Amino acid sequence: MGLTEFYKLRNNFILIGLTGRMRGGAYEVADLLSQIDNPFSESKIDNEIEEIRNKNINEGLKYQNLKQFIIYPGNWKPFHIIRYRNVVLLHLLHACQDTNTNKFADNIFSFIKKMGTPNGVFKKERFGSKPENLKYLEDVLIPFLKSAESQSCLSSFEFSCSTLNMCLDGKEESKNSDQIYNFFFGENFEEFSKAFFKCLDQYSHILRIRLLHLLSFYLRVYGQLDIHKIEDAEKKDLNFDKDLSHIYTVAKTIKFLLKSCKYNDEDERCNVVIDSLKNSFEINYFRERFAGFYLISVNKDENLRKKNLEEKVKGFGLEEKLTRETNECLELDQIEYDTNDFKKGGFASPDVENCIQKSDYHIFIDKEIGRNIESSKEVKKSKMIISAALKQQKIITKDIEDDKNIFNYKSMHLQLLKLICLIKQPGIVTPSALERTMQVAYNAKLNSGCISRQVGAVVTDEFYSVKGIGWNEVPEGQTPCGLREIKDYESGVVGTSPIYTSFEKTGKYKDESFIQKMKDTINSVPAKYQKQENGRNCPYCFKSFHNAFEGKDNQVHTRSLHAEENAMLQITKYGGQALKGGNLFTTASPCELCSKKAYQLGIKNIFYIDPYPGISKLQILKGGNSQKNNPNLFMYQGAIGRGYNKLYEPMMSIKDEITLRTGIKPQESDLNKLKTIKTLLEDKFKDDKETMKSLDGLISENDGLNALTEIIKLGVEIKSQKNQ
Repeated sequence: MGLTEFYKLRNNFILIGLTGRMRGGAYEVADLLSQIDNPFSESKIDNEIEEIRNKNINEGLKYQNLKQFIIYPGNWKPFHIIRYRNVVLLHLLHACQDTNTNKFADNIFSFIKKMGTPNGVFKKERFGSKPENLKYLEDVLIPFLKSAESQSCLSSFEFSCSTLNMCLDGKEESKNSDQIYNFFFGENFEEFSKAFFKCLDQYSHILRIRLLHLLSFYLRVYGQLDIHKIEDAEKKDLNFDKDLSHIYTVAKTIKFLLKSCKYNDEDERCNVVIDSLKNSFEINYFRERFAGFYLISVNKDENLRKKNLEEKVKGFGLEEKLTRETNECLELDQIEYDTNDFKKGGFASPDVENCIQKSDYHIFIDKEIGRNIESSKEVKKSKMIISAALKQQKIITKDIEDDKNIFNYKSMHLQLLKLICLIKQPGIVTPSALERTMQVAYNAKLNSGCISRQVGAVVTDEFYSVKGIGWNEVPEGQTPCGLREIKDYESGVVGTSPIYTSFEKTGKYKDESFIQKMKDTINSVPAKYQKQENGRNCPYCFKSFHNAFEGKDNQVHTRSLHAEENAMLQITKYGGQALKGGNLFTTASPCELCSKKAYQLGIKNIFYIDPYPGISKLQILKGGNSQKNNPNLFMYQGAIGRGYNKLYEPMMSIKDEITLRTGIKPQESDLNKLKTIKTLLEDKFKDDKETMKSLDGLISENDGLNALTEIIKLGVEIKSQKNQ
């Protein structure tokens, strides 16, 4: 029995969204997934699998089985790439289109120029804001747009509704899926897009990125690229509309492109990768609408990321601008990562940190050699011992055991191999020790009553056996912030309730009490406060209010223990256990305080998902007198959260599936069958022991089942003769 239909929903439509930092590797991942020839059949994968198997035979067998699955005919299908920048370019073409292609080209130039000249002065340079870059646009961009190749692409753009999405969804002048598919995924537009962005990049990479950043932002704000609205917003110093009605504009465009892709794939199997998503609301859109959507966070070693960015800038011939271009790109990347606009009600900005936290699977690309730890002389020596031991079957020494505990990052190929196989065949392998432990930390964070950020942590011994679990929370016996109510300051409940501290009841500043300051805060926003309650409680963060009242920014005033220290304290609280040489798993890299505790406990490896701002790595974790005393810090690789369950939970018992697929099942022996029959006969002949004894004598030999069959045949013949 084949199970093709059973897995059809998983195999016929796979949608992967990529997110992460600038030059973090998303572009490379998308390119690998788009390869027509199976990228996982390369021999270098075999070499890496063999290395893993030499250290841990079971982990090696997992990857061996994964490769065997993906290279089986029909199991690999390349992905279409929907590049986010191409979707934005599609909207730009719609905003500038004209039946006269020369006028079309002039409109594109004029639009970019106006994006840089509403006020004439900007904090950061844009295309059109300075005479020299404006001259470049006139001398280089316009001729490019009016070249024969560009004119051919522009002439084929036929989406002329009031907004692009109206054209794509058929509400006005319906365009069928063939036209949408042929234009966007066609070679003509793809080549035009590459050349268009390269043309801008060759003057300034950061100005091109800044242009896309702004165009994407205004699409989420206004639903279209209306230059008049944009100019008006710019003159108001970006006091943009906080209305969410257009927040999904780009996401909806991608949805229509996905629809056209599904209808036009020859074998009705559509794999798509989106490169890349940087707004968490757009991610929520895809997550809620597509069961086959997986968000993948891709990141690189910081030094490698900067090196790749510099190489990119040099590749555009910008060596003379290298320092400025690189620094401004990294500055914009940091803004996109930790923007706080959403906390002020502005949801159209990128918020990469939130995107990473929503990811289902994390890919980390280490140094080009694929290793995270630089091999010291001791490690090299251990590897030589391991090699000799494997060849000569010698007893494993302590040095070898130490080497086995050194964590090595998997290559990008191997990480993607695992992901794609698990999507297509959930539960084809079991999670790694790192994945199952980090999932415990991830689940633990959901217990946190902190209203600022939820963090989970797990401490294990060197063999990944869990010894303590923690989350950021107030000490036992106190009430979490999430369960308290700011309205209690209005009603007077604070003064008598045990859930508030003595300071919150009686604390004073130079001018007035804490209670009075809280009342003043509430009274300053009465209309909005009452309107937005919607039946929910309104907790508050003591640290934020106290720091604001004091005019300071002191982290020590937080009411909660950090997740890492909570996990460590659980061990002391309920019975001490040694952690030296063990591991710390945390959903956010540890701060300076928690890093010092981990260092003191002798933690060897720290695995984290999201970097925590601060200097803990350089100041604490790399601050030992000897390098060997410093803990290793690793960015996490693998499945997490809902992705963990979705990828690792089999759709049916593997044993049952194998039986259905192959028909292979244990065959019951003749002896067991005979025993079953004899048991039934003994019940029937319980009052006729002589007959049963005679029967035992006849069927006790090795071919007893055949003998019993002959007796039955003889009995049937005798019975038939009597009936005649």
